[in-house]
Amino acid sequence: MQEEHSGGWREWSKFLRFSILLMILGAIVAFSPAWAAEYPSRPIEMVVCYAPGSGGDFGSRMFADRIEKYLGQSIISVYKPGGGGTLGAAFVAKAKPDGYTLLVGSTTPLVLAGVFKKLDFRMEDFILLGGYAKGLLWLAVKPDSRWKTLKDLVNEAKKSPGKILTGTFGKQSSSDICRLLLNKYAGIDLVNVPFKSSSEEITALLGGHIDAAFISSPGAHLEFKTIRILAVAEPERLPVLPDIPTYNEYGYPVLLSNFYTLCFPKGTPKEIVNRFLDAQKKAMQNHGEEINKDLKKVEQLGMSPNPEETVKIFLDVRKRVTEIAQELGSKAR
Repeated sequence: MQEEHSGGWREWSKFLRFSILLMILGAIVAFSPAWAAEYPSRPIEMVVCYAPGSGGDFGSRMFADRIEKYLGQSIISVYKPGGGGTLGAAFVAKAKPDGYTLLVGSTTPLVLAGVFKKLDFRMEDFILLGGYAKGLLWLAVKPDSRWKTLKDLVNEAKKSPGKILTGTFGKQSSSDICRLLLNKYAGIDLVNVPFKSSSEEITALLGGHIDAAFISSPGAHLEFKTIRILAVAEPERLPVLPDIPTYNEYGYPVLLSNFYTLCFPKGTPKEIVNRFLDAQKKAMQNHGEEINKDLKKVEQLGMSPNPEETVKIFLDVRKRVTEIAQELGSKAR
């Protein structure tokens, strides 16, 4: 009798657990669409992994301000600079994937950093929502610098190896890789002085603390000629700035850009991602020209966000930079 009672209880226990599991699954299925349909019901935090006032900050704000209108909620900038953008990216990678934490990502923290050092996140830990801007990379000096051209700087660097101090916005960031590439192709040794942002670099440059700066956003400094640009890391001269030469023209194939995209942490429900993508699409359709015009103010070229195409661009950048890292060897570390 005791064995029969025990066996019956086991069967009943199995049935009870199975029933509870079915109820839980049913509740999840029934609840998820309703939860997603209400999104967003509160403000969204947009983690900016660059310093306030930087090109990455201004560019993302210009874009997010237009998206808010079609989401019906505010997008609040939260600043977590440092580590070439990796501190903010690591924070978002571990955030709850509920659609209320967004990253202003770029090729620097999502691709470049992981090529040169081991991180606790990868590009695949994010859902890329589509590149909205391409950031240009420049080599700047003071307007009264003794170097009038890139050739002047290179010639002096060859005579005085390891003496010229150059700023970057983070070790192994896109600006630092430009420095490494110029060192490689020109056969020189420019010293890296890392900062948190291009604006900090420019402040140090104008204060005489560094000799040159690899920057991403000259901003008003370019317009008011408080700095002089020696080269831009593009294949050809820019139509809007035809007087600025490329590294290519001097025989140095320094070709690199910093692509910006908004990202959700991996695991964010598809319904929420689609809701945000829809708002983003409407913002571009109705305010695309305004957004692109504003982005030009921080020397960024506007793009039409395409998640699939952006993933391809980022993977291509990772492939190219991995090859570069192998060429540069230990100097890149």
